[in-house]
Amino acid sequence: MWKNLKNKNTLLLLGFCLAMLLCYKLAVSKTLALRKEYQRLSQEEQLFRAVPQQLSLLSKKENHLDSLLQHLNLNNTSLENDLLRTVNREVEKNDLKVIDFNPPHVSEINGTLTNTYNFTIRGPFTSLIKLIHTLEQQSSFGQIAHVDFRKQKNYRTRKNYLEATIFIQRLE
Repeated sequence: MWKNLKNKNTLLLLGFCLAMLLCYKLAVSKTLALRKEYQRLSQEEQLFRAVPQQLSLLSKKENHLDSLLQHLNLNNTSLENDLLRTVNREVEKNDLKVIDFNPPHVSEINGTLTNTYNFTIRGPFTSLIKLIHTLEQQSSFGQIAHVDFRKQKNYRTRKNYLEATIFIQRLE
């Protein structure tokens, strides 16, 4: 009697395990796979919903950067041409004269390329200071490394004038 009962229990336990395995294979595993697929698709949907917002942010950023480039008056020309254009615009505004505009001096120290632009401007002190301020604060040509003011006299007209030699360094 115990043996017959033991066999029945063993068969019942094996049948139950087989039924659970079959249920898992036929129903539960597919449900879990579909749930993972659903979660992945939900994440993609959230990303697609954020695309218009990201596009508008990128468009605003592009417009902002374009306006900055227009404000700085930088085109796709060389930096030296942009610097000369900016200096000429300020010279016209502040009643100055460009005496000398030299090509850049290029040097390399420890793998760092340094371009030094130097030019000489003649005019009143306040106008020279305005030009220096504009070059330093409102443009992206580099930092002003040195300014050399010289008071000189024109013996023919017996008038004094002020010249400033400006050195702008740019690291590349």
